[in-house]
Amino acid sequence: MYKEGKDVPGYARLVPVKEIAAEDYNCNIRRYVDNAPPPEPHDVRAHLHGGVPVSEVEALSHFWKNYPGLRESVFTPRTKDGKYADFSRTIADKRALSDVVKADPGITTAHARFVKTLEAWWQKSIPLVESLAPQKKGQAGNAYELRRDLLATISVALSKQDILTDHQIRGAFARCMDELKADLKSIAASGWGAELIPDDDILKSQFPALLAEVEQKRLRLAELIALFSAADEEDYEDSDDTGVLPGEELRTLKAELKECNAQAKLAKREGRDARESLARANAAEEKLARHRGLEDEARQIKNDLRASEKKQEELVAAARAKITSDEARGVILERVHRLLVQAYEGYLKADQRACLAGIENLYEKYAVTAKEIEAKRDEEAGRLKGFLRGLGYE
Repeated sequence: MYKEGKDVPGYARLVPVKEIAAEDYNCNIRRYVDNAPPPEPHDVRAHLHGGVPVSEVEALSHFWKNYPGLRESVFTPRTKDGKYADFSRTIADKRALSDVVKADPGITTAHARFVKTLEAWWQKSIPLVESLAPQKKGQAGNAYELRRDLLATISVALSKQDILTDHQIRGAFARCMDELKADLKSIAASGWGAELIPDDDILKSQFPALLAEVEQKRLRLAELIALFSAADEEDYEDSDDTGVLPGEELRTLKAELKECNAQAKLAKREGRDARESLARANAAEEKLARHRGLEDEARQIKNDLRASEKKQEELVAAARAKITSDEARGVILERVHRLLVQAYEGYLKADQRACLAGIENLYEKYAVTAKEIEAKRDEEAGRLKGFLRGLGYE
């Protein structure tokens, strides 16, 4: 915006030198551009008698415009006047608002339309990205020029939508390009090399079964670690009969096993009945064996995971060596496409969260009237007096 010299409220402003001089040449931006949010409005009548001011509902017009039907799902107009609305009867509490927003077809449709536009732009841009690789030996491509050209075309392609601002469109693109900066420079210098493909992408495409097995083992290891950690907490009870023993009980059982075995040997030497000592020893050994079995399982899983990591490295190296330049180009382009979509979907989800936050704010302000709060207060005060009277304090 600074190149165009435009004033953007809350973001940028052309400031005369005289105004800067009056501030003793202090260049703190907030002295000249106020980006503080406006004060939160409160309607006293709505606080007292209920209803949501339509003027505050209209303040969320950005969302109603982009997500048709959402406003009607959340608010019901009052018949007495056009200045206030009520929350829909289907909204029993604040938590219900999240479900309404998540399931709203207007939001789903608008986001799908945005992504479709993004996909169309990407398909047209693929030849431009492909041309980044050197066309002739010794003639490198220009990653910065590619970034500039893509930014210009994506800004135009997404200019007709109103969900994201121009700053957000540029921000999402910049985030993606920053993540790919090193790869794009490498492509511009030496072409589509398989070394640019992340290990995870090769594993996901070539060895999904191995990844699934590793993930299953990691989940089991996490479960075992959680069990061992829980066992050391105060007041632990093995209600699920997992077999994991707390440290103190483990030490007690080991001492008991040792003592029972010693007593059994002594009883045999003296010709006495050793069955009671052997039974106690067997019971302790059974508990210890279950605990040791879980420890051994955790230890084995850790060893398996270390072996799997080494195996993965070998498999990835072997698979990468077989990838041709054309195949690498396809995989890398798919990764660029995936990161772009993820970046913009992140901004779309942020807009959805902002929409929900705006509606929740109105709910917190106006869903319960001051009279209802006072009535609840009086009810609780009456209960408290009853308790005090029953205890003999009144």
